[in-house]
Amino acid sequence: MRKWSLFILLGLLTLAACGRNRDGDPQAVGPEAFFSANLLRNGVYDTTAVKNPAPPKWQFATGDWVFTAPAIVEDTVYFGSYDGNLYAADSATGVEKWQIAIGAPGDPIISSPAVSGDLVYVGGLNGILYAINRENGQELWRFTTQGSITSSPAVANGLVYVGSEDGNFYAININDGQEAWHVETGNPITFEAAIADNLVYFGNGAGVLNVVKAITGEKVWEFIVEKASFSGGPAIGDGVVYFPVSTEGLTGDLVAVDLASHQLRWRYAMGSESYSSPAVWNGLVFVTNLDGKLYAIEENTGQERWNFATSNAVFSSPIIADGIVYFGSWDQNLYAIDGRNGRQHWLFTAAGGVSSAAIHEGVIYVGSDNGTLYAIPEEGE
Repeated sequence: MRKWSLFILLGLLTLAACGRNRDGDPQAVGPEAFFSANLLRNGVYDTTAVKNPAPPKWQFATGDWVFTAPAIVEDTVYFGSYDGNLYAADSATGVEKWQIAIGAPGDPIISSPAVSGDLVYVGGLNGILYAINRENGQELWRFTTQGSITSSPAVANGLVYVGSEDGNFYAININDGQEAWHVETGNPITFEAAIADNLVYFGNGAGVLNVVKAITGEKVWEFIVEKASFSGGPAIGDGVVYFPVSTEGLTGDLVAVDLASHQLRWRYAMGSESYSSPAVWNGLVFVTNLDGKLYAIEENTGQERWNFATSNAVFSSPIIADGIVYFGSWDQNLYAIDGRNGRQHWLFTAAGGVSSAAIHEGVIYVGSDNGTLYAIPEEGE
């Protein structure tokens, strides 16, 4: 791994920390794929799990770290690389369909792509949101902000939603790339938003959870975590929103806020910072940490049910399919853990630190800082 790549990522995340199913929403207008599985960002994929993995059916080599979580729609997987290119590859064979440069030359791609209908949306460190034809890789339009875009976009209601490090959260018309509305927060917005019941939830570098109407951007309510900042995106559970924060003492907390009362339900203290987004399943909230652990926290009580330790830091956001939790570690392993009891099902060893994964029809797609995207199928597939 090129050490400067990790330093760039940590620098961006630290800057933001100091200053990352459409339930109740309109029907989709076409195929879609979002970071952390859906617009609730709960990490739960409604697809076949990989319980007995075969060796990778293909590997796709880029010029640098594949940090972004891939987005898979129909027969294509879309992903970004630190080499500055957004790629589209055949999900069955790994053969490249197209690539397009994003941002200024040399800029890494940190924003995980989102797919909705005919378009792929991805942000650049140059502050531009790109809308790209998913079939041929041609740019349709671009929208310019005044700060880097590192979060993954969300799409609903004919709008694409994304935050910028300029402190603004934007809603942009998907047809022409024109701004519908924006919300000024005064602090960097580094991580993705969640959408539920036509409300948009997003956090910023001042520890403020903002909740606005998805159609108009009108503020509904907010929750402030004092002397802290968002260090991952929110995830919507059953009447609760969960999100990690970084404290002034460089420790991390997982925060649960009740959606009805807008009050703190609980706050779970972790010894290290968490720069990943949580997943929610079966009465548990799953979150990873720079201490190298995956934590399972009870939704109702905020008490730790179990944790699973790796041997290095974890940046990867956990995902879940059929009760199995998948996440990558900087110890070069992708782990598959039983979400009920924390026992390891299997691991896959890459040739570098492992990023956030996505799963689709019995195949896990995951990148590594060695510049490779792996496609890991169920045995016999």
